[in-house]
Amino acid sequence: MTSNKYEVLTPTVCTFIWRSLAVFFLGFYWMISDGEEAGILSLLFLIIMALARWRIEMPAWTTLFDQAICMVAVTFWPGAWFALAIPVFEAALKGRPWFVIPSVIFLVMEAQSLLILIMILLLAAFAGIAFYSWSKSIDLYKKEADMERRYRYELESFKRELLLASTQTAKMAKLEERNRISKSLHDHVGHELTGAILALTAFEQLWKEGEPQAEKLFLQAKERFTESSRHLRETVHNMKPVSAIGIESFKEITEQFTMCPLLLNIFGDTSKVSSYLWGILEPALKESLTNVTRHSEATQVKVSLDVSESIVRLSIFNDGALKDSGGHGIGIRNLRQRAQSVGGSLSASSVKEGFQLVCVLPLEKDEQE
Repeated sequence: MTSNKYEVLTPTVCTFIWRSLAVFFLGFYWMISDGEEAGILSLLFLIIMALARWRIEMPAWTTLFDQAICMVAVTFWPGAWFALAIPVFEAALKGRPWFVIPSVIFLVMEAQSLLILIMILLLAAFAGIAFYSWSKSIDLYKKEADMERRYRYELESFKRELLLASTQTAKMAKLEERNRISKSLHDHVGHELTGAILALTAFEQLWKEGEPQAEKLFLQAKERFTESSRHLRETVHNMKPVSAIGIESFKEITEQFTMCPLLLNIFGDTSKVSSYLWGILEPALKESLTNVTRHSEATQVKVSLDVSESIVRLSIFNDGALKDSGGHGIGIRNLRQRAQSVGGSLSASSVKEGFQLVCVLPLEKDEQE
């Protein structure tokens, strides 16, 4: 309730209230002082100007008209001296207090030294300056908030672009590796096999005819088959990564966890999962097990990897209670962004029995087939 009141109480609302009260007290003073018609005309003019300033943005120099009307009305109605508080307030509200210089000069010339009049004019100037400073501080706060939101949006966009570029780089590396293997098989194994087949065909024909060159062609075909086998072994050897990736590495991570018993369940064909998806699943598993070691008192961890036709789902559950109630660390946030960059999701939350992390990633069409 209190916050709603503060939200309603804005510089614009306070300015409207001040103008209304100023006009009300001037009107009341005119009634009790038996003012002339000039007094009511000056009040009507000030009311019209106040309404105009409420509806549209008017420059500070328009307060000169208010001051001129008040100076003219002073001749017929002495209460118009107090009406000068309105143009003084408006000039200060615009941050242009020097526009009240004509009123100051007029007061000096007329030798008006009434204490209450001076206090009212000073209070009007102080209120205008206060509202002006308040409005400027709110505008500055809004500007800084907008800039901060823009910077955050740009940073999030940059992160998404970076993650997308990383994913695309991984896909390009995979395609490049496929092209390298295809070229190697075509240039070496394919040519050698073709030559061997041709040599065997010629050998068959010469062997039927009893030609002595048949044995030479047979040895040539054997040599080509041997060369093809060598090239094939080299290609397969080059395909093998230096460090294990995929399900072997996944199992190795769980085997290295010794804090408490760990149950690993794997469902589906893990060969459908590409290397760049393993690059998200494995860090998620490592991060979860690290958090279990550092931030919980778990007695059991359950890891489930389920590969279906269209998605791969990783679930990591531990029955430990968190040692602190802090939010997710930067590791979980980075993993969530990496999962989102490939169209997946990652959630980590406390459940009734403990803590659970779930990562769901989509399989590509070529991975599903």
